[in-house]
Amino acid sequence: MEAEKPSPMSFMKYSRIYLFFLIFTVCSLLWECANPVAPEGGPKDTQPPKALKFTPPNHTTNYTDHSIKIDFNEFIALKNQAAEVTVSPPLKTIPDLRIRGKSLVIKLDDTLSANTTYSIDFGKAISDITENNALLGFSYVFSTGPYIDSLSLQGKVFNSFDLSPQKDLFALLYLNIYDTIAFDSLPLKVKPYYVTKTNEKGEYMFHNLKASEMKLTALADLNGNLIFDQASEKVAFNDSLVKPYYIPIPRRDSSTAVKDSLKTGKDTIKIKSPGESTKAQKSKTASDTIKKDTLLKPGFPSHLLFLFDDIDSIQRIQKSQVIKKGLVLITFSFPTKSIDLKPLNCDTTAPWALKEFSKHKDSLYLWILNTHMDSLILRVCQDNKVLDTLKLELIPKDDKSASRKKEQGKVYLGVNNNTYSSNLNQFTGNFTLIFSYPLASADFKRIKLIQDKDTLKPKAHFADSLKRLISIETKWKEDKSYVVFIPDSVFIGINGLANDTIRISFKTHQAREFGNLILDLDISKHPGDYIIQLLGDRDALIGEKRINSSGKVKFEFLTPGKFKVKAVFDRNHNGRWDTGNFRKKIQPEEVFYLQKTLEIRANWDVEEKWNPVSVF
Repeated sequence: MEAEKPSPMSFMKYSRIYLFFLIFTVCSLLWECANPVAPEGGPKDTQPPKALKFTPPNHTTNYTDHSIKIDFNEFIALKNQAAEVTVSPPLKTIPDLRIRGKSLVIKLDDTLSANTTYSIDFGKAISDITENNALLGFSYVFSTGPYIDSLSLQGKVFNSFDLSPQKDLFALLYLNIYDTIAFDSLPLKVKPYYVTKTNEKGEYMFHNLKASEMKLTALADLNGNLIFDQASEKVAFNDSLVKPYYIPIPRRDSSTAVKDSLKTGKDTIKIKSPGESTKAQKSKTASDTIKKDTLLKPGFPSHLLFLFDDIDSIQRIQKSQVIKKGLVLITFSFPTKSIDLKPLNCDTTAPWALKEFSKHKDSLYLWILNTHMDSLILRVCQDNKVLDTLKLELIPKDDKSASRKKEQGKVYLGVNNNTYSSNLNQFTGNFTLIFSYPLASADFKRIKLIQDKDTLKPKAHFADSLKRLISIETKWKEDKSYVVFIPDSVFIGINGLANDTIRISFKTHQAREFGNLILDLDISKHPGDYIIQLLGDRDALIGEKRINSSGKVKFEFLTPGKFKVKAVFDRNHNGRWDTGNFRKKIQPEEVFYLQKTLEIRANWDVEEKWNPVSVF
């Protein structure tokens, strides 16, 4: 029996269905092609750009061109050129840097000196455009003479007060090439011959130096001219001239070496160590030769510099302000010796103010005795020379005493005390009242001290010459509750205000709640006067001792916690740390830190041996 053949109508029906599916499939494919999806996966790019080719080649000699082209393996960005890109020796005209595709083009419009090695250091200016990975330690070197200078010099810059590393500072070298300018005055008048910047750890490294004695400084340059010409710029200097030395440095001078490193993932470079024979040379990778965590090369000299605020040789008034009604603060540029004050708008035949100097006499507080004065015109002199004439409003604009008086009905003399969280450390001092103004009168007999239910007869006296502090003494007992009770109007301030009724409750401590620190100090190798400081949280000064010989120093009854120990070499015996003077070649006074944090525990003695000058 023959199979039934499909009718023409049935064939046309199936053909239409096939055609519909074919058109639907083609449209779907076209839609997917028109809507591409971002590719997924793949590691994040963490690599900086890599230089593939230098034109002319890096470390070119007999350089005569004025254009340099550097080709990279990816598109790059330039950031903060003015601060990051440095040229040694500096040029009068800043090089013009332009990006063209994956290339960096440098135009040198300045006239180059003959037989001179130039180095263009890019700092952190070059990065890729996708992930901003900065190319660090990158430089281009060329010479207008027949050879490249190959010596180096390294070191580190610290803050002279707390020894913290100083990053992004300029390290500067000067050659004695000026006939009319003294060598020591060069940083004040001209740009350096060589310049580089410190890294995150305060480290600096000069390369391609010539064999010559040089003056070494560091500068926090605020106006970008590489000259120490502003009082607000911090500076550091080396006491003597420095000589560069040879440090073997792995270099990838040609595009071939770079391409090979890209293929293998390693930079195989032969290094010859000082004193090492040619036969003893070994092939080392760059990771073996250069530690990634430091710029300094071990085994070579390092010049340490200590940055400081230069002493202003001229005494000035830095600031004058009215802190509150009747209290004026005058701040000087450095400690005062003989200040003469003359009010020009009040009677000076009678006392008109009380003077209170800060610990180091670089600030002066004036407590005005005439409560009716609303302004003060004051002439300030030192050594018969007028420093300034101040015009001060004695009632600050933000003073709200008038509004408070209306709200409360009466304004009282302010008073505070030295308890902490209602506890008194009686082992370090007596109970103390601190008043907001010096006192004109006080009736000590009306002060009552109560221990539990017993009323005691304490001794009370002024603890300062200004009569702002009153010390209350008794034979304090451990772990006992006390109450200080003082009726109103017992104390009258120089502003005429009296105290409100005072009632202060507190508790004494037990000796076992505290710890002690005993330092066994050895200063025999560097004798002199030292200030030994104990620092707490955020370097707050807990206490200090002065010594001039080796021996033990004790800090007793310390609240449990973590502490640091600092030593100041008090060169001028004035009991304080002093900064330096660049023009007089005076270094800041040396500072040393115990190289570990000490933990003080309750009812425990911590003993520590320390030779401060062994730090460096």
